[in-house]
Amino acid sequence: MKKLLSLVLALVMLLGIAAIDVQAEEEPMVIEWAGGHDTDAIAENDTVKAWLEEKFNVKLNVWFLERGSYKELLTARIAGGEIPDVFWVDSTALFIELVKQGVCLELPLETVEELMPESYAWLKEFDPNCFDLVSYGGKNYGLPRVNLDGKYSYAPFWRADWLKQLGYEDGEVPRTIDEFEEAFYYFAKNDPDGNGIDDTYGLSNTGFMPIFGAFGALPDAFNPLRSSHWIVNEEGNLEYGSVYAGMKDALELLAKWYADGVIDPEFITGENQGQHWCLSIPFQEGKIGFSSSGAFYQIEPDFDGPKNEETGEGGSFQLGKAVRNLSFPYEDVVIGWNPIGPDGKSGGENWGTTTAEAVCFSKNLADDPDKLAKICEIINTIESDFDVYKRIYNWDLNDDAWKYDPMLGFLTEPGYTRADESAHSNMFDTLQNPYFRMKVTPARYNWANSVPQFSAPGYPNKLLITPASAADTWAAMYTYVSGAYAEFIRGEKSLDDWDDFVAQWYAMGGEAITEEANEWYHSR
Repeated sequence: MKKLLSLVLALVMLLGIAAIDVQAEEEPMVIEWAGGHDTDAIAENDTVKAWLEEKFNVKLNVWFLERGSYKELLTARIAGGEIPDVFWVDSTALFIELVKQGVCLELPLETVEELMPESYAWLKEFDPNCFDLVSYGGKNYGLPRVNLDGKYSYAPFWRADWLKQLGYEDGEVPRTIDEFEEAFYYFAKNDPDGNGIDDTYGLSNTGFMPIFGAFGALPDAFNPLRSSHWIVNEEGNLEYGSVYAGMKDALELLAKWYADGVIDPEFITGENQGQHWCLSIPFQEGKIGFSSSGAFYQIEPDFDGPKNEETGEGGSFQLGKAVRNLSFPYEDVVIGWNPIGPDGKSGGENWGTTTAEAVCFSKNLADDPDKLAKICEIINTIESDFDVYKRIYNWDLNDDAWKYDPMLGFLTEPGYTRADESAHSNMFDTLQNPYFRMKVTPARYNWANSVPQFSAPGYPNKLLITPASAADTWAAMYTYVSGAYAEFIRGEKSLDDWDDFVAQWYAMGGEAITEEANEWYHSR
């Protein structure tokens, strides 16, 4: 009897525990998710979101924060006591601010490697230093967001038919700053378009950036993206590009060219003339013979040509935005190299393989390791399992509708529409796996890899810092630099005043900004 009673009690306990376990398995874990950004809110009944929730047994409360006001919206909710479990941070300045406030969970690299081994491996392979920008005070506070496009440096482009008149053929282009100068003077003085009118020039404002690069840095003046570039100087400290000593030498050369009529006198209005930042209207119209106004994908060729109405082939691509509306054939464009300066320096814009963005976790997860592990599992699966990734990238569960083309990537039959009206891949493609991105748009990256100029060293803005101390002064300082640089080039301000210009920049806030930037740089 006692044995029977014991057996019954054991069975009851076992069934009770099993019932509890089943109940726990059925109860989805609630995650407050702001792990990416989006242009629209995700509908509550979105099919891909529901699929993710079912796959990982979670309830995803997705935060939609309008990107133009992202920092203000996020920090306001945090100040009100809400912290998302995982959240995208859109700048180094905000990352530093939130770490100092104790909002971000410390995330040792050993924990990252343990919870998401596949993603950790490809991150370190793609950029061995990628975790530097999510580190502060020698500790790691999140996951880096990498950028495949940042692997490629800007390369300038020329009028090949104009260069041919100087003897440059079969893809040959000027390489040194002296050779650049010779070409620019020829373009401005020898009627390269043969119209009998003195109406051509060597370059305009966007073409200045490779010239600055030949002297050791990039300033924020004339940069269409207003990218803020820092360099590591001879003492091993960060120094802001706009006040780096080499910029004085570059400005002296540009001032000489301007005085000699080599630079488009309308350069101050900008090459894009109020249109998309990558456009060079004077280059398109045949007014100048050199520019550097776009990233590699903005000067790319049309990979498959116009659509053949009989076969249906072609028509999936068009020329890059910067070379789409030329007044002359695309075949008369040749991609160049950034010039080599007097001290052997060279380089143009480079966004860097790691962005200034971060993916951080709430400090509250220190008491909830299971939720931290679950979030890392979701991110790791999306970023290391291509079958999962393609559903997120295409934002569609209908795998049969997407055919993979080795040149074009994923394509659907004409007239096919996704079940969900909008795509939201950026919200869940948290780390933006570059190997997967290369696979879904292969033609573009195969072409970029075939052009060595795009793999040449550049000046990465991965050292981009806009410290909190700059919030009230940064715009004024940018205006000050841009105005002074224009005055130096046009001869309205003597370069004997360079030291005064630099001193004024530091007095406007540059000293505090530089100090804060170096505090961060040396704390990694």
